[in-house]
Amino acid sequence: MTLPVTSYTELMAGIQAQVEGLGLRLADFDDLAGFPAGLSGKVFGMLQVKRLGPEKMFDALRAAGLRLRIEIDPEQQAKMQTRISENYNPRQANQARLCHASTTPSSAVLTRVFKAMGRNGGKARWHRKSKEARSEHMRMMVMAREKKRRRARRVAQQRRQRAKLAEVSGAST
Repeated sequence: MTLPVTSYTELMAGIQAQVEGLGLRLADFDDLAGFPAGLSGKVFGMLQVKRLGPEKMFDALRAAGLRLRIEIDPEQQAKMQTRISENYNPRQANQARLCHASTTPSSAVLTRVFKAMGRNGGKARWHRKSKEARSEHMRMMVMAREKKRRRARRVAQQRRQRAKLAEVSGAST
């Protein structure tokens, strides 16, 4: 079966036709595709109350025994090339090219991947430490906190002194 598909609704109709061709109930298709119970009825039903995102769409295609094939539609391509030439400037040589990013993809990926690992790392590191090392670490934390408090007190005291001086100098003038 080969159907030209140009919209989401047509794609859903094609998947639904294949599911019916396989003789599957929608409840069984939910299980086969790994969907929550009842999702297929909401997606393939007449009202289409729910829509499938990209991941679930490919799960549905696999479960129905289908694959997606992208091919050029010559008629649509001609229309788009005409619109592009009339309305858009060609890409300049110094503009960003496809598949090039301002930051390396690895930095974004590393942040996302290692963030969760970092949360667990501190706890694991803490449990690996000896009692003495934990005690030393806590002592240093207390010292750092006290240093911060002393600095805050000193800054507040200096502000009060400046305010008094400004008040005295303002009153004497």
